[in-house]
Amino acid sequence: MDIKSSKAVNVLEAREILVKRNEEGELGYEQAQALEHSEKFCKNDPEKMKTILANLQKNEKIGSELATKIIDIAPTNVATLKAVLLKDKVELSEEELNDIVKQF
Repeated sequence: MDIKSSKAVNVLEAREILVKRNEEGELGYEQAQALEHSEKFCKNDPEKMKTILANLQKNEKIGSELATKIIDIAPTNVATLKAVLLKDKVELSEEELNDIVKQF
């Protein structure tokens, strides 16, 4: 298999990709497991998550991979969001943190 490109995708996007691939033909073991996982843990509205992702990417401090991770975790409180941001050493104001959490 040749890798044509690589980019971070959230669980919603991964599910969409895997569903399309499943319709085209049989999935490999790992792909089938990933599809099962995404269907089990992906409870959010895809359009809402796309909107939130776009809003997150407007913030210069948050890169696309970090925005994807935030979407996957869908933090419902500031403490969880801070834990996600801590790994990448991103510091946001309390107002920015609250704005992000309110979107979920």
